Amino acid sequence: MANSSYKAFRDKMLERDDVQTAMAKKAEFFALRRELIRMRQEAGMTQEEIARVIGTRKSSICRLESANSKTLPSLGMLKKYAEATGHKLNITFSPA
Repeated sequence: MANSSYKAFRDKMLERDDVQTAMAKKAEFFALRRELIRMRQEAGMTQEEIARVIGTRKSSICRLESANSKTLPSLGMLKKYAEATGHKLNITFSPA
């Protein structure tokens, strides 16, 4: 029941222009965080395991994967995370 209430609220909010604009501004950050979670899950690792391999705390991994995080991950952290999950960090730029 609560889940359907949330979905109705979310759908209603997503109809608003100001919410759509805010979401569009953060699209790259949401995509990055979804990709990090996908990589970790495909590697069969928990946040605790990633943290141990990287040499940090689970709370740092939680922040890194959180869509609500106010901090941007460093390139060094992204590189460590990628390597811990069996990936290589590649950065590309494309025309706007």
